[in-house]
Amino acid sequence: MNKLETKQKKKEKKKESRITKALIRERLLKHFKNHIGEQNKTTQEEIFQISTGFNSLEFDGFKRFYIWETINKEIKKLRKENKCFIIKKKGSFFVLKEQNEADYYKNTCDRAIIGMKKAKLRADIWVEDESWKKLGDETYLNEEPKEEKEINDNDRIIDINQLNEKAKTKIIRLFKEDETNNK
Repeated sequence: MNKLETKQKKKEKKKESRITKALIRERLLKHFKNHIGEQNKTTQEEIFQISTGFNSLEFDGFKRFYIWETINKEIKKLRKENKCFIIKKKGSFFVLKEQNEADYYKNTCDRAIIGMKKAKLRADIWVEDESWKKLGDETYLNEEPKEEKEINDNDRIIDINQLNEKAKTKIIRLFKEDETNNK
């Protein structure tokens, strides 16, 4: 190959490598017209190739990750705007069609909500126990992580005196937040 051919190929590659979010969305909509229902599922690699025009292995890990995150954001945007309700199940993607698929998605959402509620409880416990003070302690940093156990309301032992104190501090905190928001 001579130098002229090489330069031409480089120019062609540069033209092809430019892609916009609008183009990704357009390609996703076109692709998912043929992938309605779990029986017509598609893979992440197919979505990547359709969206970009390239095989994902042509990119290093960081670029591939960045591009996939962009594609994933567009998938979420399509779902949020109710233009195309794409979900992921066991590594495959498809457009919702049947109630059992919707139930699977709702269960996934419910698990995420439960996880966020547990995170909120852990945040309150962290602050109330002043756990942040332990961060400078070398013995604390070298401790084995404790197993996270399920937090069920029925399993919690309630000390009435502690509950009253916690309620007072939370009410005071809410009252202070309300005052600052109303100013």
